[in-house]
Amino acid sequence: MRNLDESIKGLREHYLELLKNLNRVLDINIEMLEKSSFDKTLYGECLIVEDTINNFEVKIKEDSIFTMARFQPAAGNLRLLIMLINSARLIERMGDILKANLKIIKAIEKDSPEMKKELKNIIYPIAIKTKNIYEGYINAFIKSDEKILFSLLTMDEEIDTLTKEDTETIIELMKKKPENIQSGTDLILLCKKLERFADHILHLVFDLIYILKGENMRKIELLEERKI
Repeated sequence: MRNLDESIKGLREHYLELLKNLNRVLDINIEMLEKSSFDKTLYGECLIVEDTINNFEVKIKEDSIFTMARFQPAAGNLRLLIMLINSARLIERMGDILKANLKIIKAIEKDSPEMKKELKNIIYPIAIKTKNIYEGYINAFIKSDEKILFSLLTMDEEIDTLTKEDTETIIELMKKKPENIQSGTDLILLCKKLERFADHILHLVFDLIYILKGENMRKIELLEERKI
């Protein structure tokens, strides 16, 4: 019969598998953006991987609750278990964002062969930066390294700046050719979805910092906003 340490070790392993599956869906997004085209085979793989993500999310939630009820862990482990539940739920939503991106790519390819080239020119660089942040988080989780986590906070600002610049570029393209308004709107939507994905990564980062250092970054952020 497993003890508390073994249960937590198993949960961490399941959580890491969850992270890796989401990373694969992100890679599928990047592959389609680089090719500037929708790929049915990759989309089919995405559906299977997303189902795996959903299953892991449910298992992590159930096993974490069972562990809390059975072992009544002390504060540190209790915070970790709650983080795993909340983060797994957030990762499941992040998978939904990435799956929705693929349908938008398909729509752009269908509606405007001219604008679909901007999938690689404009959206692809955002996706690459987003992947760098996400893989940084995975690395920090594996190594329990808060220094990596703090370095990711500035990278999110780069995503915000790039999204703003790219949105302005897309609007100019739409002004030049009104027939591209629909595809341009979809391109902007992709930018915003990747920006939201990056924001979700930051929430994961904040929670992990709290586990490693005991600093509630979300509380600090809210207090700073109130001062402003």
